[in-house]
Amino acid sequence: GMSKIALIAATLVQQRYFEQHQPTRDIVVNACCPGYIKTDMSSNKGTGTIEQGADTPVYLATLPPHVRSPRGEFVAERKILKWKC
Repeated sequence: GMSKIALIAATLVQQRYFEQHQPTRDIVVNACCPGYIKTDMSSNKGTGTIEQGADTPVYLATLPPHVRSPRGEFVAERKILKWKC
């Protein structure tokens, strides 16, 4: 759990860094949670399908250029979850 929190915090800080130090470059950094997916990792106890788990990461990876949101966010089920760091 702590490593996930640290990774989310690092993601948010990295987006802020890019916006401050390289504002003309269109770099977007987000973190996401695929959900509780039925895979070997969850001992097949997850409730979501692999396709459902892939939805948010694919959504984030295919955001259009110069998107205003989400930028430096934590996203689950295509929704922004608020974090402070």
